[in-house]
Amino acid sequence: MKRGWAVELFNGVILRESDLDWKKVPKNQIARLSLFYDGRVWNLSGKEAYFVKYRASMVPGIQESFRIERRTIGFYEGAKKICYHVDESTGKFNLEVIDNSG
Repeated sequence: MKRGWAVELFNGVILRESDLDWKKVPKNQIARLSLFYDGRVWNLSGKEAYFVKYRASMVPGIQESFRIERRTIGFYEGAKKICYHVDESTGKFNLEVIDNSG
């Protein structure tokens, strides 16, 4: 896999972004969530609440112009949201911790 996410379930089954929409992934069965970008891999495991997000753009009315600008995987830990971002055009990685405790 060149770019995208993959999930390994507790039963060993691998689900990939190209095969399944994130909304259909059984979140309570995730053993590992991985983000791939041109040979680099970020793995998350041992967490309970994972998420996948994208930032994308498109010229209105032109479906072919759709492009992903940033891919994000992460997890929630208490009131904190831990995000692993990769910029799609530069490959730059950024770790962000958002504290929602108030």
